[in-house]
Amino acid sequence: MEAYTLDQHGPVYAYLPEEMEEGKRYPLVIALNCTTGDPQGEVTGNGWDAVVREDDVIVVAPTYNDYATWSETGYIKSVIDDAVSRYPVEPGRIYATGFSNGGALSGALAATYPDLLAGISAMGWMIPLGKMGNHSRLPFLLIQGTDEFTRWERTLRQTSSGSMAVMEDEEGALSDLFARNGLFSGEQIPDYNQTPYWGYPADEVLVEYPDYRDIFSHAVHCGDVKWEISRYYHPDYSQPLAELILVEGADHIPHSCNARYAWDFLRHFARAEDGTIVEVDADREE
Repeated sequence: MEAYTLDQHGPVYAYLPEEMEEGKRYPLVIALNCTTGDPQGEVTGNGWDAVVREDDVIVVAPTYNDYATWSETGYIKSVIDDAVSRYPVEPGRIYATGFSNGGALSGALAATYPDLLAGISAMGWMIPLGKMGNHSRLPFLLIQGTDEFTRWERTLRQTSSGSMAVMEDEEGALSDLFARNGLFSGEQIPDYNQTPYWGYPADEVLVEYPDYRDIFSHAVHCGDVKWEISRYYHPDYSQPLAELILVEGADHIPHSCNARYAWDFLRHFARAEDGTIVEVDADREE
């Protein structure tokens, strides 16, 4: 791990593959922590350090004003620009991820610089991205606990019919992202009776019981928690363009397998020179 500073924001932490091949370009993930969070602690707590070791990915975790979202996008863009000049980054494979406010900032970054990222992943919170306008597609993943809270209010709310639904911020974010990707129109009203929590019916639903630990509580789970993965496909791609993961009984807390789920989703996409989202050939990962 390397640490350096760019300005008054504080240290930037870079996690690099142990042996970087000369002439090879590497995917870059910008990892953004939650409000009052720890950039280093959330890299390891979400499992990004393991992804760096196992998959030859560069992960950069900057210190930033973690009470802010839109106002920090310019600084995060400068962190990305610096990382591209500092390390052998593959320009079309830059991604943003984060827990809570870090997830919201990932979305704000994608909206402010619509052709910069090849995908985003958010854990526990997203915000509406209405500023992004009509731009190219953006693969996205959201991980949400069924019992999740924000700092101020319940993240999950109950509809008048009794079905569960994500908080209004995330409802707006999903509407914006689905519309941007051509999966559902922006005018489609989410139906939480048909699809609790998400409101949009998935093309495929998988159930897994992973082994992992929770950062804050230090609870260890060995196949005892249900993770329900909703996948949404676009006809132009063989991989799902969106994934929504619901963690049974989980509160607002990072999980050590978050990064593995996020990277296994994001790794399939890149942004071409003309700004379009393309699938990454599996041979390039070998």
